[in-house]
Amino acid sequence: MSGEVDASNAAQLARALTAQTAHGGDVTLDLADVAFLDSTGLEHLIRAARALEGTGRLILVSPQQPIRRLFELVLLDRRSNVEVRDDPP
Repeated sequence: MSGEVDASNAAQLARALTAQTAHGGDVTLDLADVAFLDSTGLEHLIRAARALEGTGRLILVSPQQPIRRLFELVLLDRRSNVEVRDDPP
């Protein structure tokens, strides 16, 4: 992923996440090049984490500090099946 994730392109993220979470297993997203994530994009990440409950993890790699802070504010990073890490996938 790269650039800005907002209402104008979040549907693409939703489609990709739906396809990847349908079969369970871990889903890894490299967020190093994502400069902005709005509430629509965040909602799709939360939905993906919920879809993976009991079947896999959502691994969010190298988010920039403002996005990492957003994850902390909504407690996404505290979900048992969400891992936020700094190293590349």
